[in-house]
Amino acid sequence: MDAVRNNSSEVTEDSYCGLYCGACEILVAYLKAESENRKAEWSELPTELTSTMPEKEIRCLGCKSGTVFEGCLQCPIRPCARDKQVDSCADCDQYPCRIINEMKAIIEKIKQTKPHTTSIISNLEEIREQGKAAWMQQQKKLWTCPVCGARLSWYRTECQQCKP
Repeated sequence: MDAVRNNSSEVTEDSYCGLYCGACEILVAYLKAESENRKAEWSELPTELTSTMPEKEIRCLGCKSGTVFEGCLQCPIRPCARDKQVDSCADCDQYPCRIINEMKAIIEKIKQTKPHTTSIISNLEEIREQGKAAWMQQQKKLWTCPVCGARLSWYRTECQQCKP
């Protein structure tokens, strides 16, 4: 689960908004394909995710990297956090701001089709309370197979390598 280099960009498992990118279906599929020296295919993603969004190229090393999934590029949080030079919204003096409040409303509308987004606000609160290092440690444990160490993901919580 260590950072991987690809085209001078490192994997970033945390995000500005509080999602744990290390469990993102897109990032997991991209890293798996890269390790196998092939291109990730849309059909490899779980239908719970693909049925709710248009098909796009599977390329991402995490929100804070230089290689971000096209479907995430329209998020207003990433440029805001970068402009303010904060590690995440949890570190911003203006938290919770207008963007976060708008995000809460969006999450309410999409939580049925994209349930992983429901953790955004609670994750930010946890980062604020326990610090990023403790939160990251907790997330890595939560999203790693205890048997083989493979990455788990938001829509595939059972290990794809260990399951029969």
